[in-house]
Amino acid sequence: MAYFGNNPQRGELQELYADLNDLNFEKKKEAVKKVIAYMTVGKDVSDLFQSVIKCLEFNDIEMKKLIYLYIVNYSRQKPDDAIMVIQNFRKDVRKSENPLVRALAIRTFGCLRVPKLNEYLIEPLKDCIQDDDPYVRKTAVLCVPKVYEVSPEICPPLLELLQKLLEKESNALVLANLIQSMREIEVVSGKQIINLNQKIIQKLLLAVDECIEWGQIFILDYLASYNPQDSKQAEVIIERTLPRLSHINPTVTFCAVKVILKYLDFLDNGDLVKNLCKKVAPSLISLLSWNQPEVQYTILRNISLILQKFPILFENEVKVFFCSFNEPYYIKYEKLDIMVRICDSKNFGQVLNELLIYLNEADPHFVRKAIKSIGKIAITYDKALDKAVSILVEFAKNVQQPTEPVQELLIQMQLIYKKNKSMYKHEDSLKFIYSIIEYANEPESKSACAWILGEFGEYIPKSAEKMKEYIDNFQMEDRLVQLQLLTSAVQLYLKYPSQCSILIQQLITSAKDSFNPDVRDRTYIYWRLLSTDPEIVKTLVCFNSGAVQNFSKDLRLWETQDLVLALENMGSISNLFHKLPHQLYKNIKIKINNQQDIKIYKGEEKQEKQENQAQVQQSENQQNNKQEQQQQQQDIDLLSFDDPPVNNINNNSNKANLFELI
Repeated sequence: MAYFGNNPQRGELQELYADLNDLNFEKKKEAVKKVIAYMTVGKDVSDLFQSVIKCLEFNDIEMKKLIYLYIVNYSRQKPDDAIMVIQNFRKDVRKSENPLVRALAIRTFGCLRVPKLNEYLIEPLKDCIQDDDPYVRKTAVLCVPKVYEVSPEICPPLLELLQKLLEKESNALVLANLIQSMREIEVVSGKQIINLNQKIIQKLLLAVDECIEWGQIFILDYLASYNPQDSKQAEVIIERTLPRLSHINPTVTFCAVKVILKYLDFLDNGDLVKNLCKKVAPSLISLLSWNQPEVQYTILRNISLILQKFPILFENEVKVFFCSFNEPYYIKYEKLDIMVRICDSKNFGQVLNELLIYLNEADPHFVRKAIKSIGKIAITYDKALDKAVSILVEFAKNVQQPTEPVQELLIQMQLIYKKNKSMYKHEDSLKFIYSIIEYANEPESKSACAWILGEFGEYIPKSAEKMKEYIDNFQMEDRLVQLQLLTSAVQLYLKYPSQCSILIQQLITSAKDSFNPDVRDRTYIYWRLLSTDPEIVKTLVCFNSGAVQNFSKDLRLWETQDLVLALENMGSISNLFHKLPHQLYKNIKIKINNQQDIKIYKGEEKQEKQENQAQVQQSENQQNNKQEQQQQQQDIDLLSFDDPPVNNINNNSNKANLFELI
């Protein structure tokens, strides 16, 4: 405790200087300890640099550790003085019989990170890479990336040595650290420096069984980025990786999962792929049984990523992702997302029943997310529509104040009505939704309410009066709400021209001079269309499409190529944020994956649904092409602001008189 005093006496450095130059070894050692103690608490002892490095002449390993620590700390401040240490380092590397001293010397040398010193490090580093002791070799290969980061121009000879060592090395510990070091250099340089062949692959697979946990992680992590030559090699690697699925360390298990999922794309046997998926799923589920929420969150974030490429993986395990009352909410949010991803036409009843329970939670954010999940399931699966709407209507009956869940409820009901307009009749859903419209206080929910008023105005009593309340506050609304109000007001006007003529006049007067160009342009377009040919407006804004069969949201986060890259980096920090590594770290250079055939593993039912949606999309495209051809035959210039044709004014005198007032 005396070494860490806050008030050293005057002349303490002079006393340390005298002790460091004393002939007594014990005094020198005690002085070095004091120097390190002062350095630890932040006191500047760099003036003693020369005296400290002289103590390296002694072969005491404890003193060497302390002095090496001192050198690493002050070498950047005194690079010229640090050059004097090079001879001592070389002496320890080449002449010391103790492998711990040799490893300690080369490790300290690599930590200096002073460019002008690195040129003196190359030869000792070459000697250590070829050392007889595996501990020295392991320390040396870990030192190479540090040197490469500071002085890459002097490292080509070292990279050649690493490749030769990769072909000859038999020690599992050295092999694992060698792979990790070369991968770090690949990340910094953006170039491939690891050249694998069948012999090296076999050596790596054997080393997995002999390595400690960190070594297994390094090797499996690299194998997950390797593209096998053929299906046979992929099967061999998967077979040797399968025992790691039951490893006690969750990181090792997860790396094994990453390897297996990567190599499924290279297998030709479909039955083998299904069997492997059945083995992988229990391993991931077992990781969720850990008591640490942080581990659970990491696994769930990556499972959410895996499901984008392997939707069949947990199709029979939906109950595993049901939320417990004592789980943190960030765990519950991830489970909700996963439940939506693995929900299908067979298990949607279980999922909706579980989500119904969540609507009674105390946290409004969680309830809102549960309502959003119900809406996603409803618009994705036709069979789930009735039950989902029943749940949401029952929730709407108990609404008494403008909470967050109410805003999401209005938004999801709008999406459901867009998917199937006839759902407004189901359990008088429109009646209950209209009764809570006054609670909308967010732009998206207000926009949804405006859409409902315009779309179902003929079924809502006093819809024009409610629309007038919105229009009175038009200038104060968000742009999203203003745009929707324009469309909805025009819809109501076309349905009730006599009741809404003054209403539409007030709206256009307020909107035509808006500062927002989108609002202003839409106002003039509707204005001109109504004064020219209201039938065209009716076709545009009152289009009745019936039930939309292919209304579903894409739940994938990335394009397919980016998804493959994200899966190769499973377990990394970037995946916790659902970002690619180069998006999170600026200095990382991504190696492009040349894999041509990228598969998405879907169940049979989901594949049939996708084919049906493709057929519907094709028929819709044909209809759209016909409509475009018909539209091209018309000579009406909708953006022309010349005087409207006389015939249209005569035929629609009420509409024309309305716009004479503006």
